[in-house]
Formats: sequence, structure tokens, C-alpha cells
Amino acid sequence: MRRVSRPILIAGIASLPALLLPAGREACAQKVTVTNTRGLDFGRIVAVGAGTVAVAPGVPGATGNGVIVLNGGSPGPASFTVSGIVGNRQAVITFNSPSIQLTSVTGGVTSTMTVDAFRSLPAADTFVAPAAAASVSVGATLHVKSPQAAGTYSGAFSVTVNFN
Repeated sequence: MRRVSRPILIAGIASLPALLLPAGREACAQKVTVTNTRGLDFGRIVAVGAGTVAVAPGVPGATGNGVIVLNGGSPGPASFTVSGIVGNRQAVITFNSPSIQLTSVTGGVTSTMTVDAFRSLPAADTFVAPAAAASVSVGATLHVKSPQAAGTYSGAFSVTVNFN
């Protein structure tokens, strides 16, 4: 079983592009790479009370529940390409943590928000990766507190792709 793991930086409140940061990976004879092509972006929001912002995999935009998602920016799911696949291979996507904390430091004060309910397209269970490359889209849910401090929030999550 081949394992490729990369953390992906995500941003909330203000749109920030995400970067795929290097992380350790298991040595293998076949070089499989994971390239981030878009960061998970919850957009610009106004917290009028406690609520959530959901980003669905494969669908542009964000949906607020008790939170206002402002027009503009480019909220939407993270996407990345898994390449170097030889032949059609069965793959499983794993999110290495059920939730992460986004943090913002403004005026020396640190504030946090939780991101959870990570989901992918194709579904995280098992999918058949085509020869050469596969595209994967990742969405999640942002939990906003009441009151929530204004700022630019960022954090990282890891995705592991295992091939059988």
C-alpha cells in the first residue's frame, strides 16, 4: 500500500490561497506526487451570531447558516492532483484529523475557529484512480463562535492517499 501525505493550508474570513506544504512520505519505487491546485476557502464572512459556513467538494461557493457570506472573493473547495499513477489503481483518501483549528492573531490576541466534517469528491472511501492522474476536491465546515473576532484565519489539514 502506497501512502502519500501532504498538509494543505486553508483560510477563512479573508480569502487566502492555500499552499501544499511538504510533509514526510513513505519511500516507494513509483513516484506519486500530490499537487495543490486550489486552497480551501470559506470566503469573507460576517459573524452575526454563532453559526457555520459549509463548502461542498466539487462546488464553488460557500453556504452560511447563522453567518453571512459576503459577495466577492472566491470561496470554494480545495483541489489537488494526484499524479504518477501507473494503471487504474484503487485509492482511499484519509483525513488525518477529524477537526482542526484556524487561528488569527490580531493586536496580540489569538482567536480560533474549528473546521471539521471534511469530505472529498471522489468520496473518501475508495475510488479508482485513472492512469496518470486523478483530481480530488475537498470541502469542510467552519464553526463560527458568537462573538467571533475579526481577522484573517488560517490552518492546515493533512490528506493521505493510499493506493492498493
